Amino acid sequence: EALIASDRLPHAVIIEGDNGTGKRTLARFLAKASVCSEAERPCGVCRNCHLAEIGTHPDIETVAPEEKKKNIAVEQIRNLRTTAYHSAHTAKRRVFIIEQANTMNPQAQNSLLKVLEEPPTGVYILLLADECDKILTTIKSRSQYIAMTRFTAAELSDILKRKSSDAATMSRL
Repeated sequence: EALIASDRLPHAVIIEGDNGTGKRTLARFLAKASVCSEAERPCGVCRNCHLAEIGTHPDIETVAPEEKKKNIAVEQIRNLRTTAYHSAHTAKRRVFIIEQANTMNPQAQNSLLKVLEEPPTGVYILLLADECDKILTTIKSRSQYIAMTRFTAAELSDILKRKSSDAATMSRL
């Protein structure tokens, strides 16, 4: 949250984790916060937040393997690269979420590398991967890394207890 508030979110972030660990949820949160037009981001009420929430914000694009394909094609990344250098439509920033980033072939990854080496101002690229071993080292070295893990039952119970306690304290104020 501090990185968002201070406008210091890295231009490229790899979010790695198994299915169900919250990679997409975190990516959507970061994207919404990036396009939010209010001081406290994400505010959840401005037009940009609303469009991000319903998945229609013109400055948030998702790249994933095309239907019936296993990999992200180089042409998809070339299109991302071209779009990244265009001005944002309604927000101050553009966000690209690359789902299943580990399915990019080497040509697609090299095409992405050109944007990561000289990132346009106000462009954020969030790479989601089940495993990073197929992502080029040069991409990893230009990206911030976040590992998502599943919570154990005990950890979830502890979180819920703390949240309940916090809510009870706030309701007494």
